[in-house]
Amino acid sequence: MTRIILRALNGPGLILLTAFGVAVQTSLFGRWPLSYFQPDVVLILVLWCAFQRGFLEGGVLTFLFAEIAEIHSSVPQGTFFISYMSVYLLVRGAAQLLVIRDLSSYVTVAVCSSVFFKLANVTILQLLAPTLEVWRNMIYLLFLGAAVEGLAAFWVFRWLEQYDLRTFRAKRNGESADEEDFQLQSEGF
Repeated sequence: MTRIILRALNGPGLILLTAFGVAVQTSLFGRWPLSYFQPDVVLILVLWCAFQRGFLEGGVLTFLFAEIAEIHSSVPQGTFFISYMSVYLLVRGAAQLLVIRDLSSYVTVAVCSSVFFKLANVTILQLLAPTLEVWRNMIYLLFLGAAVEGLAAFWVFRWLEQYDLRTFRAKRNGESADEEDFQLQSEGF
């Protein structure tokens, strides 16, 4: 019974973790020198959902993460949704085609996703209101932000793995999330 309850509370726990991460991000890293070292906790959680969750569950969690991030920012509505969902779908597709198994692969994908996420945001903002200030600001923060994202991802992915183990959400050996959701062996197929 405890196993079922903990497994059911895994998703809401990730949503609370996102809200806490966004609150820490916006309060602690809001000032000038620390803003250069601000990791994107929501992006790391989106990547975790792309790697470790089924398509529907990960998509719904990504949508909720994007909403939480948009509520706490001043970007136009839908900007983070488009960017986070693009990252989710691209990483999900890449995970189906490429072998991404260990922590170093996850961190590499986090660094690349950070660059893509920032470029996607700037592109969306440029389509809404063209200005050179957005590009200049993005260039200043692009590679330093990607490095900080990789460093943060190293620790957060390890913590999320332990969180999934403790809430009985971790995959069993050789089993993907889709196989767990659609067990056709019991149906005679």
